[in-house]
Amino acid sequence: MTLDLSALQTTLRQFAAERDWQPFHTPKNLAMALMVEAAELAEIFQWMTPEQSKAAPADRVVKERIGDEVADVLMYLLQLADRTGIDLDRAVDRKLVMNAMKHPPLRPGLPAGRASEAVVQTHVLIDWENVQPSEPDLRRLVPDVTDVWLFHGPHKKGIDALYRSFGDRVTLVPISRTGKNALDFHLSFYMGYIASRQPDAHIIVMANDRGYAPMVEHARELGFSARQIGFGGVAPSAAPAPAAPPKKAAPADATRALLQAVERVEANLQRSKGRPMKEAALVAVIASLLGPAANAESVPAVLSGLLAGGKVAIDDKGRVEYAF
Repeated sequence: MTLDLSALQTTLRQFAAERDWQPFHTPKNLAMALMVEAAELAEIFQWMTPEQSKAAPADRVVKERIGDEVADVLMYLLQLADRTGIDLDRAVDRKLVMNAMKHPPLRPGLPAGRASEAVVQTHVLIDWENVQPSEPDLRRLVPDVTDVWLFHGPHKKGIDALYRSFGDRVTLVPISRTGKNALDFHLSFYMGYIASRQPDAHIIVMANDRGYAPMVEHARELGFSARQIGFGGVAPSAAPAPAAPPKKAAPADATRALLQAVERVEANLQRSKGRPMKEAALVAVIASLLGPAANAESVPAVLSGLLAGGKVAIDDKGRVEYAF
């Protein structure tokens, strides 16, 4: 039987409402209750040796006590997440990918559990004073959109109702005060905020204003996934882009190191019984395999090497296919 965490949260919410407990279920109180229950769980094992703790579940009475305390911890944790508006699926997936990049495995391989299925978030930042796409327009232009940010003047109301299907993943950002470029600065600030919190996210600015181009280009130079798209028949990139300065040739040893990294990752993927089927999961695996050498330049470079060699293909929905 699979535990439905969302349904359990609903049951716990109703259970508390029927007993008028909601006023006491503040985040602070729930966090403290969670600590108390975790301590009671720890008390069961307090004076056991490691070997005794492993054998404890063989005693049915002790196992029942462990189950009771584990259930209390879980229920308080779910209620805390519920009261603070935490999307558990999103939080767990994101944290697992971050941990995989922070702690490379001793024996390289796929990240365990749901990290291999984590989906990279796609944030669309809409300059509402410049373009007003409908929800169908937005989904047509950005099929993988997960989060919508609407930047608008201080007197606009109810815009979020136009994107009802996104639920709490649409965020209204009214500008604090009017003035030249005021909205642009707000949007720029939030783009930096999203990039700092979710460095692997795709960030898309939707506007016909070409003034965002330097910000988007700089974000790409720093290794973030960022781009701008227009709406209403005017593309922000209609004007020819200035020619990029010629890049200096990479030193021979750096090129050799990159080729070796690509070969090492490819060999590991070939040996793996299961391979990441999403781009985000593949990026996490590459970062894990590179270990201390993983950074905003090396990981995309290895991914590009796999793509260029024809060993890996990624479609427009982020699905990965292998040629081996």
